[in-house]
Amino acid sequence: MTFKEKTPDPISIVVRAADPVSLQGAEVLLRRAEGTVVLPIDQAAHADVVLLLANEVVEETMSWMEEASIASQNSEMRIVLVADRISRSRLARAVRHGLVSVLPRSQTGFPEILQAVLTSRAGGAQMPGDLLRSLIEELRALLRDPTGSILPGGLEGREVEVLRLLAEGLDTTEIASKLNYSERTIKNIIFAVTRRLNLRNRTHAVAYAMRVGAL
Repeated sequence: MTFKEKTPDPISIVVRAADPVSLQGAEVLLRRAEGTVVLPIDQAAHADVVLLLANEVVEETMSWMEEASIASQNSEMRIVLVADRISRSRLARAVRHGLVSVLPRSQTGFPEILQAVLTSRAGGAQMPGDLLRSLIEELRALLRDPTGSILPGGLEGREVEVLRLLAEGLDTTEIASKLNYSERTIKNIIFAVTRRLNLRNRTHAVAYAMRVGAL
């Protein structure tokens, strides 16, 4: 008796892009590719891969990654980023949210993007040498000084900024204006803190930060 080899499940993908033309183009090409299924943004929680297209990674791009990480119901969700510029600090944050591959946008065609997406589920990762060195340096800095990026209680610097302003009585709209973030980003930061540290709400988060000495 011969057994037919099982066909692997298609990879489900959600695409986000800084401009609508890039978004539509990527979705059309991915739908034509074998072994892929493009999901609408409202089904992002079930995606295997989130593909992000941007010229430069800004806070909005980071918010996309944070949202994908927070909302995902797939423990194996991976992020593939196609962008020409990302700072060292944002790269380290992005990896925490599931980033596995960074492809330079100006030097990458669709076949390379598709390959990165297809291999990411199996553990594949791609990163230009300069970004990989930056990531290693960030890790070394953390190992030399564990409090350099992570403050007491496992809080990050910008999380402490938000909690400090909450403690001063500001609401999310006021905090967003003061820190020059979107209100959605502020809400994402608060949600990420409460979920990661198993805190009940923002008041509990402020009390926690005070108790561990971060405020």
